[in-house]
Amino acid sequence: MARNTHDRTLDHFGTELDTAVTLSASLAAPTSTASGQTVHQALVDTNAAFRDGGIQFIIGGGAAAITTGIKGDIELPFAGSITAVRLFADQSGSIVVDIWKDTYTNYPPTVADTITASAKPTLASATKSQDTTLTGWVTTFAAGDTLRFNVDSITTVTRVTLALRVRRT
Repeated sequence: MARNTHDRTLDHFGTELDTAVTLSASLAAPTSTASGQTVHQALVDTNAAFRDGGIQFIIGGGAAAITTGIKGDIELPFAGSITAVRLFADQSGSIVVDIWKDTYTNYPPTVADTITASAKPTLASATKSQDTTLTGWVTTFAAGDTLRFNVDSITTVTRVTLALRVRRT
């Protein structure tokens, strides 16, 4: 954000805002396995003046295929609820991702801490999917909770973005 000479508040695109806004973002550094197999990135993007935001977790991105198993963790810096989940893939394929949540005190999350019930984020021979009903999900979270992302199954895709839409409380 920048202030211009007329004391108007502008966002990073140069659009004038009605109120001053604080943007808080956390980007985890890319990591890879010893074999260079996968790269994981997480981005939590929230805005104190607005209640809706997003959490993106990127799986893959390297030349090697994505494998099953734990892909990483992110800490949630605010309390809120999940309102939707989307998957975006680099090519048509299939993936099932489980999301586990636990408190900082009980870290690390395990499969017993799943929030997705039987409605795990799933791509089935497609490049994108969306779930806005989140049937059976535990959608609420507290500030400081950790989300862990686990790939249960995968075919074909080499890069997937899991995007959670969230609402601050």
